[in-house]
Amino acid sequence: MLASLKFIERFITLPKVKQNYKINGKEIETQTYDLPKITPYLTKQGFEIDSIIKKGEGLETVVVGKIEKAEPHPNANKLQICQVNIGDKENKQIVCGAKNAREGLYVAVALPSTILPNNLEIKSSKIREVESNGMLCSREELGLPIIKEVDGDGIWEISEDQQGGKPQDYLNKYLGFPIFEVLEISDTLLEISVTPNRPDMLFHAGVAREIAAAFDNLNIPYTKNTFDKYSLKSLIKSETIKNDAIKNTELKCGQISFSAENTIDTPAFFMLVDSVQVKPSPAWLRNLLENLGQNSINNIVDISNYLLLGFGQPSHAFDLEKLLSKNQNEKKIYLRQAHENEKFTGLDGKERTLDPSDQVISDVERIQGLLGVLGGEFSKVTKDTKKIVIEFANPHPVAVRRSSRRHARQTEASFMFEKGIDAAERFFAAAEYFALMENLQNIKPVYCGTVHSYDKTKKPQIKTEFPINKINFLSTSQEKILGTNIISFEKQLKILASLGFELENITNTSATISVPTWRSLDIDGQADLVEEFIRIEGIDLVPPAPMITFTNVNYDDKQFKYFEKISSRCASLGYNEVISLHFMRSDEYKKLKLESINALGEPVALLNPIIGDEPFLHTTLIPDLLRKVAKNLSYGNNSGQLFHICRTYQNRDIEGNRIFENNNLDQSIATELKNANISLSEYHFAQGFSYTKEKTQKGRPVETPRLAGVVFGNKVEKNWQNTSAIKWSLHDILAHVSSLLNCMDCEPFIFKIIDDKNKESEDLKFHPFAAALHPGRRVGIFLKSQQSNEFISVGWCGELHPQTMRNYEIDVPCLAFEINVSLLIKQLNTPKSFIKHAILTQKFPTISRDFAFLISESITAKEIQDKVKSSLENLLAKETPAIFQELNIFDIYRGKGVPEDKKSIAFNILLIPTERTFTDKDIQKISNTVIQVLSKEFNAELRG
Repeated sequence: MLASLKFIERFITLPKVKQNYKINGKEIETQTYDLPKITPYLTKQGFEIDSIIKKGEGLETVVVGKIEKAEPHPNANKLQICQVNIGDKENKQIVCGAKNAREGLYVAVALPSTILPNNLEIKSSKIREVESNGMLCSREELGLPIIKEVDGDGIWEISEDQQGGKPQDYLNKYLGFPIFEVLEISDTLLEISVTPNRPDMLFHAGVAREIAAAFDNLNIPYTKNTFDKYSLKSLIKSETIKNDAIKNTELKCGQISFSAENTIDTPAFFMLVDSVQVKPSPAWLRNLLENLGQNSINNIVDISNYLLLGFGQPSHAFDLEKLLSKNQNEKKIYLRQAHENEKFTGLDGKERTLDPSDQVISDVERIQGLLGVLGGEFSKVTKDTKKIVIEFANPHPVAVRRSSRRHARQTEASFMFEKGIDAAERFFAAAEYFALMENLQNIKPVYCGTVHSYDKTKKPQIKTEFPINKINFLSTSQEKILGTNIISFEKQLKILASLGFELENITNTSATISVPTWRSLDIDGQADLVEEFIRIEGIDLVPPAPMITFTNVNYDDKQFKYFEKISSRCASLGYNEVISLHFMRSDEYKKLKLESINALGEPVALLNPIIGDEPFLHTTLIPDLLRKVAKNLSYGNNSGQLFHICRTYQNRDIEGNRIFENNNLDQSIATELKNANISLSEYHFAQGFSYTKEKTQKGRPVETPRLAGVVFGNKVEKNWQNTSAIKWSLHDILAHVSSLLNCMDCEPFIFKIIDDKNKESEDLKFHPFAAALHPGRRVGIFLKSQQSNEFISVGWCGELHPQTMRNYEIDVPCLAFEINVSLLIKQLNTPKSFIKHAILTQKFPTISRDFAFLISESITAKEIQDKVKSSLENLLAKETPAIFQELNIFDIYRGKGVPEDKKSIAFNILLIPTERTFTDKDIQKISNTVIQVLSKEFNAELRG
């Protein structure tokens, strides 16, 4: 919220301090706001001040001047030599190139040493051999918006209207004074951080109310200003407008009759005004709006913006005569849903294609406004407008938010509707609108009346009743909620009254508190009232108190500890964690060479995507990681490791039922879910679970947690120790996955080659992700089920296919893996039939023995390891108690002295004794066992 202290002063006076300047040899005294008496209290009351902007600061040496004489420059046709009066004994000679510089004009003069907002420093100089001591400025050069018909086309023409209607001798009195002070443009802006539950702090009347409550509590003197509500002086009151709105379905404004049909169940009424005079706004209104970033358009549009920023009341004016109809004397507005692909041109000049879920205001032919968001180009108010209809609708916040985001257009009005407006003040806003028109026009506007909108059955669509929440507030509430008594009950009630709460039935122990309509969204009970007075008094007054009970801290989510464990192991392996949104693009399946968008399970389509080109909740984490790899490469990071662990989603529940039947999938890519393709993979909906704490998952989308990682570029960079860089390999990522599974106590597991063809065999498994990977470097991860004793698919790993890398603009080697974490957790929570041994601190020396055998070429290392390990099981369990730690093959030789169908293989076995130190006899038994089993099973010959 950007709050103007000058705007707030339209509601209450604020403390000020004197400030002195020495400009051009003159002592000038001005006033500025005493911020230490304002900002700390807003912060204390829960509204942090993010920044303070002082409008006009640094431009004190831009002063009011008057051109006394203007002559052509002798050496330049387009220049003039101006003698400018800035209140000194002698005029300043300034050379100016503006066409509109002329005698008698009041101007903005930048004196030497001034630094303008564009960083131009003004210095005394000679221009075409003529001395110039300053610069005559345009509003643009001073960082101010321009209206050419008011400000002039060139230097700023300071007119009587810009002095707030003061006579010209007012400017004569202040020649040489800072122009931002003289014309009351200077201001202090506070950027206030507003919490979501306080929409009443998004407009200036609400901020003024908070500051006034602080002043009341601290006895800082202030007065409430009377010119904040113009309707107090008008004959058209809010009660008149409300009664008209309830009564009238149709009425005439001049010769034109008007009505409003409403088919979207949105309360709305419309005020009609004749004899409208559209002209530039006066200086006070223009300055308020422009300081807050709003361009001043004309008095009618500016009134709407004033009411929005001042009172949080959005409205929109349409030119009644521009509304199209079959009969020009009968106009009708429709509040309805947009049609499919209907076009709308907004006030910003941009044409938009609307969605059927958008709510609009239209005439019989075209859309005149996107309800709650943006007015239309065709019926905007211009200088030729004579009759207007002003809309006061209360669209649903969700509908406004969706339209605003869908069309990437958030306005001040849409933001207010999203947060929640005070609907009870809509009739006051209409009365204030008309009263401001009376104040800003030279001719008296004619109030034609107000009508309500109606549905097709002629039932009024208007809200007129606003129930007041009344709370029985007790004097004991303070101690009950805070644990102590801080202030008296009398002072509590005083603070609540200063915040706008109405008090009734006051006794020494209780009072009935009526919640004002602007606080109806967040004040519900006694605890809320206690919070109100304690934040005014100061939460630091609440004494600290030790906890009187012991508590057990448990994870909110039982699975969270597993995520922490596996994430920590990932980090220890050198991976960096990334955090991303849960969205994916509609073309990801093409980039990954998947069969269809449903190949990994049907994704959930978003009704209102936050990011336009990411309309789905992700079913896999890989695409996002690959885009991050590409981004790292574009930033010059040519190698690295990334991982992400989070939920993925499917449009199925755990039983396979579709959740959202109208899932908004593009029919060209929305093929049927192929259960055969993913039935054996970790992407099947039955392989996930929801984070919900409810007992059943039925009827909720499957939310499957997955862990994905990528490595790219070089594992080891080239340096003085390495003549060339070492790239990542499939074996590296397999080792990483093995480490992750081991840390989750998931055993046993195996790696199997996967294929992209829809077929199954003992040694070749189909996987939907296989086509995205290099044909010779892709494996599936299979974990042995403790229930069925079969191996189930839990993930995959491999090197990306060159085409996949090109699709993601990756030009270095890249390997990836993805694991279904829910399956790992299910395995952990399944009772196991075996006993895990806890390895204590090693007490006895490790036994290491080397062997070398001549063995057939067809025998694999895995077969050797399995036979050696199984042959030693009985021996290590009974005769020589020990743990088989590992078998490490360190040499394979083929060549001279070795038959062609054989190879020489040398390996080392490590054993850790558990009960005693091994003797030579024990070691010999172990060696003999290894030799015998390999000789018998593989016809191996011991070498050496």
